[in-house]
Amino acid sequence: MNVEQDFVYHNGGCFLNDSGRKKYLRAFLTRMTEKLITENEEQPRWELLNRQVKLFKQCIYNPEMTYSPYRIR
Repeated sequence: MNVEQDFVYHNGGCFLNDSGRKKYLRAFLTRMTEKLITENEEQPRWELLNRQVKLFKQCIYNPEMTYSPYRIR
C-alpha cells in the first residue's frame, strides 16, 4: 500500500480510497483462500471460519453445548 495513493484524510480520520480498498480486498481474498491444516485435514480459511460460526451458533441455541474455538497457534 502507498500512503499517498491509497488513503484519504478528512474529518480527523484516515480512510481507504477506492485504490486502497481494491488492494485490501484482493489481499484479504487471497489470504482467506489459503489452506490451513486442521485436525489432519487441509481446508481454506473461509471454511474454517464458516465452521466456527456454525459451532458458535449451535452453542448459543443449545446452552448445554460448550464452544471450543479453533486456536491459530
